[in-house]
Amino acid sequence: MSKDSMNQADHIKLPVRVRFLRHLAWLVLRLLTRLEVYGVEKIPATGATLMIMNHLHWLDPIIGVAVIQRPAVMFTAEKWEHRPVIGSVLRWSQRVIFVVRGELDRRALSQALEVLERGEMLGVAPEGTRSKTGALLQAHDGAAYLVSRSGATVAPVVAYGQEQAERQWKRLRRPHIVVRVGEPFRFEDTPNKARSRDLPPYTEEMMRRLAELLPPGYRGVYGDQES
Repeated sequence: MSKDSMNQADHIKLPVRVRFLRHLAWLVLRLLTRLEVYGVEKIPATGATLMIMNHLHWLDPIIGVAVIQRPAVMFTAEKWEHRPVIGSVLRWSQRVIFVVRGELDRRALSQALEVLERGEMLGVAPEGTRSKTGALLQAHDGAAYLVSRSGATVAPVVAYGQEQAERQWKRLRRPHIVVRVGEPFRFEDTPNKARSRDLPPYTEEMMRRLAELLPPGYRGVYGDQES
């Protein structure tokens, strides 16, 4: 596994908590996986950025922390907030927004907009949950809402192969995981006060960008869209 991402991160002033978690995540990945990373240098170094990701496995946030050199505040399911050890680590990191899945969490959306207004990077999975099939699910419009209100740059990131982790570990093998970062992009008509019915085109474009980075078998409901 290349150390390019870690070397690039060394040039960025990171809070002690973030540095600790990054090195811990890197150690976990070195021990448990074989990782290939492409395009990490495309992540904008500054400015409001919405990093959108597919979600296949509990390893995903660990991959994001270890690989993406710019620190991000991450949306995290509320169920993890009070879990032993994990919940404590997440709260200690001060880099998560706990979100209630399956409903409109206005508190979480408000906190997310504050992150973007400060010019930071926010990480979200537009699908809203982990895909049990390994393929992209129909996305919700939460990420589109954040983009429409903030005018943030969108950075698409995918990872695949981690869905095979448990099967490979049982065979005493390390799963081969590929991470790809696409070209960042912006929507020209943002920021605006788009209404709910105006958000689906934003969502479709973001998911199309993710699908382009994935092998055909992972594209799911977005597999019939042209690259």
